[in-house]
Amino acid sequence: MTSSNPLHRQAAVMLERAGRENKAPIWTAAARLLSRPTTTKVEVNLGRVSRIAEEGQSLFVPGKVLGSGTIDKKLVVGAFSFSQSARTKLEAAGGSALTIEEFVSKYPDGSGVKLVQ
Repeated sequence: MTSSNPLHRQAAVMLERAGRENKAPIWTAAARLLSRPTTTKVEVNLGRVSRIAEEGQSLFVPGKVLGSGTIDKKLVVGAFSFSQSARTKLEAAGGSALTIEEFVSKYPDGSGVKLVQ
């Protein structure tokens, strides 16, 4: 694990544990992405999320969701963090922005979840 941020480390350990306990490789992959060095952290704009997702889909971003772009679909998005504008736009479209802990407890086996990087 190369991240020096203790919050990233804690979230990555929690994801690795969820991957082992639930036999869900998606959480192990997400933990690896979250543990990357700062220069290669995952940051995704809402416009990209909107383009790759279908209505009602669940997506997980092992990094930060930024508010650039528009979204007109009801989505459930889990991420390490959200910009305030991203959270507002998601909720205005009828979707929800969940923390890593909330998302993993809602989808423990990772079934039906798309990993976005």
